[in-house]
Amino acid sequence: MRSGSTVSEIGSEFLKRLKILLMGLSLPLWLWGCANSERTENRNYAFDTYYPTPNEIQLAEHRAQKYWQKNSQRAKSPTPYLAVYATSVVQGDVNQDLYAKLINSQTTASFFQTYSSLNASCIMIYDTAKNRLVDNVGYVSIDLPSRGTVARWGGYSAKYIGWGG
Repeated sequence: MRSGSTVSEIGSEFLKRLKILLMGLSLPLWLWGCANSERTENRNYAFDTYYPTPNEIQLAEHRAQKYWQKNSQRAKSPTPYLAVYATSVVQGDVNQDLYAKLINSQTTASFFQTYSSLNASCIMIYDTAKNRLVDNVGYVSIDLPSRGTVARWGGYSAKYIGWGG
């Protein structure tokens, strides 16, 4: 205790040091938690279904299998489904009621911001337990979540892996 210091000054100094200590200890924990947590996006990224060619299906399945072989051991809480890019989808590929589907979608904002022609992706769902795609139908998406984000396509919540890799 310094001579001439009052009890309130000592208490105030102690609280300042305690705050600094707690902030110093909590920052690494916060950063570690942010870096290791999977983000979840609850919006549905699919606004229509799409039927890719057999070759596109095979390539998408191969990319998902390769990704899962490489990354399955790293996953702390593995997701049962992966969302993998299959092919690009242009405006002529979407059959009927394109604008009604786009307007009613939760994730097509970039289309309306640029007012360009449709530039979408076909996303297919891969079942990690069965080691294959859930079916031969894909989902058309314009906006996509960040890689590693768990999001919805139709009735599936899947970790978006993009091209795999």
